[in-house]
Amino acid sequence: MSPASRVPVVVDCDAETDDAVALLLAALHPDLDLAGVCAATEDDAASVRAMVARGGVDIPVHAGTAWLLATLDSASAPVALVTTGPLTNLAAALAADPSITRRVARLVVLGGTHREPGVTPYAERNIWSDPEAADRVLQAPFRDRLLVTADATASVALTDADLDRWRALRTPAALAAAELAASRLDRGARVHDPLAVAALIDPTLLNTLRAGVRVECADPTAYGATRFAAEVDESRGRISVAVRADRARYVDLLTTTLGRQDPRPR
Repeated sequence: MSPASRVPVVVDCDAETDDAVALLLAALHPDLDLAGVCAATEDDAASVRAMVARGGVDIPVHAGTAWLLATLDSASAPVALVTTGPLTNLAAALAADPSITRRVARLVVLGGTHREPGVTPYAERNIWSDPEAADRVLQAPFRDRLLVTADATASVALTDADLDRWRALRTPAALAAAELAASRLDRGARVHDPLAVAALIDPTLLNTLRAGVRVECADPTAYGATRFAAEVDESRGRISVAVRADRARYVDLLTTTLGRQDPRPR
């Protein structure tokens, strides 16, 4: 893909190791132009920069909502926005300037659960961390919205054998991604976040349904649950909800991309 046709991407993340793997994928894939990364705090931004640098990739990582607003406002064309953490930053940006929805061509949110348990029997961690923010974002009139659920990430769970494939590539990104992912597998956690970036690269990886989505913010027994309904307020519309993905193709995409060197000048 020519530089002019690459998709401009902004990622809003937290500072988990699987965020770093997702950022390596976004930085190295030839179809994407990673314009920048937003984290919640300066400490988170520094942590993300350090993790990604282990993969030989220099990514601009900024803290807070102001950078996100400025970047969307100055973009020459609508961008793709991927969120891999709680939606606090994006909700604050929407509160400050609701018109940012017009400057986002596609919104991919990693969060929510259809049937897969999360940090509670009903709620996935990114949504549960700030349900009010998540509901604000999911109700906002972004033109193209995709929710990548814990069900989808569970269907493509990485294994030690996958990480061995990455180690065999011997590139800085592949070695760093294997180390970062292993730190999660070793404590029984999944590597969720790269699927959100992969969904932007190749939407055909996903099995999706269309539904209205609300986040439970009132019931303390189901706080943070994502509620799906066929009947929705048509002014808000339905959201594409990913519930499964093609594991073999996903792992191949990750492996091929992590085998690349960062082509950008340092």
